Amino acid sequence: MVESRVKTAQMTQLTLLIAIMAVLGFTPLGFIQIPPVSITIMHIPVMIGAMVMGPKEGGILGLVFGLISMVRATFMGVSPIDLMFSPFASGYPIQSIIMVLVPRILLGVITGVLYKSLEPKTKDVLAIGLSATVGSIAHSALVLSCLAVLFSAFPLKEVIFIIISVNGTLELLAGVVVSVAVVKPLLMYQKRKG
Repeated sequence: MVESRVKTAQMTQLTLLIAIMAVLGFTPLGFIQIPPVSITIMHIPVMIGAMVMGPKEGGILGLVFGLISMVRATFMGVSPIDLMFSPFASGYPIQSIIMVLVPRILLGVITGVLYKSLEPKTKDVLAIGLSATVGSIAHSALVLSCLAVLFSAFPLKEVIFIIISVNGTLELLAGVVVSVAVVKPLLMYQKRKG
C-alpha cells in the first residue's frame, strides 16, 4: 500500500513538472527571446525533478525538454540558432535530433546522479547548488560539443558559440538560484510527509 502511494505521488510530481514544462515551452514564459539569443528556463524543472525524484525521472524530464525544444524551434524559432534545433529547418535532421535530445536527457541524469551522491555527504543547499551548477555546465558543454562536432560546416559557428556561451551562463545562474529556492522546501515537505 505504501509503495503504491509513493509511485502515485512520483507519477503526479512527474506529470506536474511535465505540465509546467509544456506551459513554459509553448508560451513566452519559458524562453526569453532577444534576437539573436533565446535564453530558456526550461532546464529548471528538469533539474528540480532530477533532484527530488531521481536520475531516471530527470532523464524523462530531459527528454520532454528536448521534444518541446524541437517543436518550438521548428514552429516558433526566431533566430538562425533556433533553427539548428529543428530537424526540419536545419538541413541536418539527425544532427539536430542528437543535439536537441542527448544534452537535455543527460542534464536530468547527471543532475540526479550527482545530487544523490552528494546529498548524504553535504548540506542540502550545497548538494542542490553544486548539482544544479554541474548539471547546467554539463548541458551547455554538451550543446556546444554537439555544435562543434555535428555542425562543423555550419556558417558563423564561432559567433553562435559565443551566443550559446552567454546563454549558458545566464541559464546557469537562473537554474542554481531557482533550484536552491524550490528543491530544499520540496525535500523538507517530502521528509515530513514520510
